Amino acid sequence: MNRSVFQKNLLVLLFLTLAIPVLNEAGIQAQTVFTYTESDEIIANPERGLQKYSITNNTYYTATNYSSISENTISGWRTGPEKVTVIYRYFLLGNFMETEISETYLNNIQIDFDRIRNAGLKTLVRFSYTNRQSTDPQQPVKALILQHIEQLAPVLEQNKDVIVAHQAGFIGTWGEWYYTNSTEFGSHGSIFPTQWLNRKEVVDAMLAATPVEIPLQVRYPQAKITMYGSTPLTGETAYSDTPQARIGFYNDAFLNIWGDMGTYRNTGQFGNPVGTDDYEFLSNETQFLPMSGETNGLNAPRTDGDNSVMEMDLTNWSIINRDYHSSVLNGWINSGHLDVMLRFLGYRFVLSRATFEQNGADIDVTLAMENKGYARPFLSREAWLIFRNLITEEEQSFQVPGDIRTWEGEFDVVTPVDIALFDDGIYEVYLSMPDINLVDRPEYAIRLANEDVWEPETGRNLLGYIEIEDSALAVSIDEEVQLPQGALLRQNYPNPFNPGTVIAFELAEGGPVRLSVYDITGRLIKEFENGVFPAGEHRVQWEASGISSGIYLIRLDAAGITQTMRSTLLK
Repeated sequence: MNRSVFQKNLLVLLFLTLAIPVLNEAGIQAQTVFTYTESDEIIANPERGLQKYSITNNTYYTATNYSSISENTISGWRTGPEKVTVIYRYFLLGNFMETEISETYLNNIQIDFDRIRNAGLKTLVRFSYTNRQSTDPQQPVKALILQHIEQLAPVLEQNKDVIVAHQAGFIGTWGEWYYTNSTEFGSHGSIFPTQWLNRKEVVDAMLAATPVEIPLQVRYPQAKITMYGSTPLTGETAYSDTPQARIGFYNDAFLNIWGDMGTYRNTGQFGNPVGTDDYEFLSNETQFLPMSGETNGLNAPRTDGDNSVMEMDLTNWSIINRDYHSSVLNGWINSGHLDVMLRFLGYRFVLSRATFEQNGADIDVTLAMENKGYARPFLSREAWLIFRNLITEEEQSFQVPGDIRTWEGEFDVVTPVDIALFDDGIYEVYLSMPDINLVDRPEYAIRLANEDVWEPETGRNLLGYIEIEDSALAVSIDEEVQLPQGALLRQNYPNPFNPGTVIAFELAEGGPVRLSVYDITGRLIKEFENGVFPAGEHRVQWEASGISSGIYLIRLDAAGITQTMRSTLLK
């Protein structure tokens, strides 16, 4: 197979990513390494970041008309500067204190879920009966609550693809299990064993009604410990269908007095709960399960930015409310810490290096990665390496071994790839981490925190290009192909673009330059005015009017080297 110089160069350089062929003593290629640049961008990744508040009532205290979600509004949250991907949907059931939930209300719930899905978001859900602290009952009798949960089971099952977690819920003001005015359930600080059994019966019903893929959340460590025991989760006991492995936490008084307003016991009014038994228990469980919630008042120095970030990291926070409490949020904005949280709440995967190494009939693909976020993913999801032939567009997919929910700190992931399955040709290689239930929705795929790898139209992360020849990994090692030293081609901006984009390059020394554009078959599309350029940075405008949508390769020949960048024209 004769390879053109263009194809050879294509195999060596991708964007600002450098593919380095490593040779053994015999001069035969041993491996190819791609390196990547970390991005500081705020990323709209699923099941993490900020949540936006939404309630079904058109008034806060009175269950009157059902206030449906606005699809346009929530779509704007996702595409806005804070990249919100989670909506907190609070279903107030105050009209059903003595009756079953109406079909109209259940239909309205489904409409909400449909709009959330259409907008590319997911939702934390909680069902409650009142927002008003009073001497009136704060929930129906237990038998009716259990009936309501049974009614909700079908809609939870039907919409499990967009539910992040199901919060408990159902008991007390705001569904927080604190103020109840109930002899069946007791009130916080005065709950008898029989009342704990009644509370557990509600959670057991929630576990039965909620798809096993969806975790529950309770408000207090004490609740989980009392109902299901204090044995901490481990890597061996997590991610199963036991109650212990399915129940995480929400904290709606993060960083406030009285141990986050009763979240943690035995702290006193102003004591710091860090290091208490409840705090340590919650910190352990949320390694494997969701941690979300909100602040509800200033409590310096705990609500100061530095401490807030530290405690989010200690307790593995994935999601926090953007709408409450404004005094705390404004402090974080002013100190710059909200921007930090926007990046590091939940998971944040950074790829530093991808190594392709021939290993007999296979290629071993090793991804050197780091999770820089406060938490790990808590919902099950698969990762795939996808090889796409540039000419035929045929794809081969290989599942990445292991569980993405265990990815933390710095780690390597090795995937064996059977290249006997491949035809000869040049392949784009992607890392894809789609939602299991929404594979065809790129908004729900995980994006790496790297520059120039994300494809929003596919939801994939482009790792680079390789060539397969005679069932082996082939990369040009001609002397004419050198590592870039005297010239640097930068990624065009914007990219994707329509119809204009700017191409920038730098020269360490003045000299002859050739700048051109090819399609993926190697056909010349555009050759710019070439000649001798002085040292420094140069910019060229490319107007692609009259050219069809697709992937184009920008090539720079300068300083005795060739570099190639990938750009996407979208019309």
